Order: sequence, then C-alpha cells, then structure tokens
Amino acid sequence: MKSRRIHPLVVIVLAFAALGIGVSLFSDPAGFITSIFVTIGIVTLLILLFKKFLQPKLMQRQSGFQVPVKNGRPVVKQQQKPKPKSRRSHVPLKTVKQEKRHPKPLLKRQSEVKLTVIEGKKNPKKKSRALF
Repeated sequence: MKSRRIHPLVVIVLAFAALGIGVSLFSDPAGFITSIFVTIGIVTLLILLFKKFLQPKLMQRQSGFQVPVKNGRPVVKQQQKPKPKSRRSHVPLKTVKQEKRHPKPLLKRQSEVKLTVIEGKKNPKKKSRALF
C-alpha cells in the first residue's frame, strides 16, 4: 500500500502554526486561553446561526417542499392563475370512458454477458496462512 505524501508547503504552514501556538502559550498563557475560548465561542455562534437560519432554507430549496410549522397549520401558498377566457359556451364536455389498463407482465431480461467457467488447479491441500 502506498503511503500518502504530504506537500512540503502544507508541512511548512503547519510547522509555523505549531511554532506560533507554542510561543503564544509560553509567552502569555492567560491571553492564549482567552483567545481559545473566544475562538470556540465565535465558531459555536456561527454554527448555531447556520443551523437555525441558512440550513432550513437550503434544504427547502433542494427538496421543493416547505418546512413544516411547529405550532399550528402549515401555511399553504396558493398560486393564483388568471383564468383564460374561453370562446366556448358553457356547455359541459362529454366524459370519455377510460378503459381499464391491464398491467404488463414483467419480463425477465436475458443477460447479454456470456460467462464461462475456467477450470483451474484444484489443490486438495490448503496452505496455512498462519505460517507466512
């Protein structure tokens, strides 16, 4: 299995980051802890805002459905379409009888791939893999 190589630029950036964190930790520990808590607070706030406001809108756009209302009935927007003016008189149209549709029987598809069995050596003794 090949070992994954990391780009040297990424290694240099990570080394500088570790050096900066180490220097700030030893030079001003109280300021370092304060900055860590502030960073955690800001990231938490951004995650909560994203989950509360942006994610439901994105999910609604993707699914095409409205997000259900927690209390009460969901708001259903009815699209008002202008009624086309018809030239016909107000005579009801004749209804057409629909024939019952019979479901088509499912057909098994034949596989287009032709598989052949290749016989090989059949070794009655199996080698123990624990010896390797």
